[in-house]
Amino acid sequence: MRRFWISTILGLELLLGGTPAASARTAGVPHFNIRAICAPEHRAGSNAVDRASYRGCLSDEAAARRTLIKRWPTFDVAERRTCAAESQIGGAPSYVAMLTCVQLGSDALPINPSGPP
Repeated sequence: MRRFWISTILGLELLLGGTPAASARTAGVPHFNIRAICAPEHRAGSNAVDRASYRGCLSDEAAARRTLIKRWPTFDVAERRTCAAESQIGGAPSYVAMLTCVQLGSDALPINPSGPP
């Protein structure tokens, strides 16, 4: 009976266009509006520096989200929950802040980071 349910669930995931591994990786990763996160840089002005700052913010947030999706299952479940809740406090939630939170909580920060930040 258990095998039947496992097969059924896997079949439904594949039918809906997902893979079990991808589904497990992204389950629980919060969805934030990165344009809202980076809005202050966008509203700052229309000069080249402000546009570059906005593009940099979008790029940093997208990179942090990709890292969270990739590494989400490796972080402690309690840390994920705590950081997800904390990310909703005040202002627009940030993937960069969320990633830093789970890394600090899981002692997963690189000891010797490669290259400049």
